[in-house]
Amino acid sequence: MNHITWTARIRSAPPAGRYCKRCGVKRDFTSSGLFRVNARQKSLDVWLVYKCAACDATWNLPVLSRVHPRSIPPERLRGFHENDPGLAMEYALDTALLRRGGAEPGVPEVDIIGADAAPPARITIIPEAPMTLKAEAVLRQKLGLSRKGFEEMLTGGRLVCVSRHDLRKAKLSGEIIVELRGG
Repeated sequence: MNHITWTARIRSAPPAGRYCKRCGVKRDFTSSGLFRVNARQKSLDVWLVYKCAACDATWNLPVLSRVHPRSIPPERLRGFHENDPGLAMEYALDTALLRRGGAEPGVPEVDIIGADAAPPARITIIPEAPMTLKAEAVLRQKLGLSRKGFEEMLTGGRLVCVSRHDLRKAKLSGEIIVELRGG
């Protein structure tokens, strides 16, 4: 049996769905990768700036609110001031933060890196960061399956999840191991 590893690498930050005041309807907002830092006496506010995909209106996602600068690790504070792309991606992928900010997290664009699989094979899917993308979407894309073909492989026992996830619902929040069986 071949042992194959697929890595889910995020290509761009996921969109955040929310009402756009300028457009007057719900739109996708994309992360600009820029932070806005504002000092108020002895406290800081930090936002991640998003832009409407249709009209470029901005929306500031609250990251930190009224925090003393000394309570923030120096590297992180420097990252906010220098608009660190990795730090911006970290916050853009935080679905709980997006929901608290009044947005609906979208699915990021993802590249699946790894060799093609043919039965029999054990496939380990590893996300670089937890994401809302479903394991089914990754498997269907990489194996070239339709929804019906995927369902037939599951019910026929030719695609089995060894890590005990429900492949129809599981999201890439951690490692998922599946076996691709012949027959």
